[in-house]
This record gives sequence, C-alpha cells and structure tokens, in this order.
Amino acid sequence: MAEFPASRWSWDVSGGPSGQLRVGRRQAAGENWRVIAACRFVDPELFFPISAAGQCLEQVAEAKKVCAGCLVQAECLTFAQRTGQVYGIWGGLTEEERIQVLRSRQRETPLGHGSPLATQRACP
Repeated sequence: MAEFPASRWSWDVSGGPSGQLRVGRRQAAGENWRVIAACRFVDPELFFPISAAGQCLEQVAEAKKVCAGCLVQAECLTFAQRTGQVYGIWGGLTEEERIQVLRSRQRETPLGHGSPLATQRACP
C-alpha cells in the first residue's frame, strides 16, 4: 500500500494539490477537519483491521504511520471519542488504546472537579 506523503502534499479548499497548506489547522476544526485528513487518500479498510494479532499488527502499524503525519490527528481522535466510535483506528489509536485513554482520564478526574457526580446532591 502506498504511503501518503502528508508532510509534502496538502489540499487547498478547492480540493486541488498545493505545495503549501492553505487550510489552517484551526479552520479545519469541527466537521471540516476531514477535508485535510491524511487518511482521505488511503483505503479505509487499512484503518479497520479484523484482529489485533498476526499480520493485522502490520496493518495497524501502517495505519498509525498515516495518522502520525496527519495535521488533524487530534480532531480525529476527539471525533471518535465524542461519537463513540468502537471500531477502527482513529487519531492514531486502536480501540483498546482509546479505551485505556478514557479509563485513565476517568481515574484522573477526582469527584468534585468537573465530574457529573459532583453536581448531584448528597444524601441527607
């Protein structure tokens, strides 16, 4: 599978190749981030391996290479977390890695500091 040279090519708002990035990362926030995502030019099946063992590990590594060179990796990961994407590699993380990140964030958020449970009334 051919690699997308994310560091060399990008797409302007009209969709044509340009030598320099014309769409700023901040402008790409929201739903428009997909327009400049590096994975846009790669077979989507690469990002959905059928297992987490054997030759699929090579597939995961190749998908992560694409993500590593992507300008909107953070937006992609945020989208996956916000919309509850269960399968696939999003923002450079596998399903298991996204679960680990979510669990570690839940452990780091102490009750009383932004937790939804902190806004509930205590029992009398």
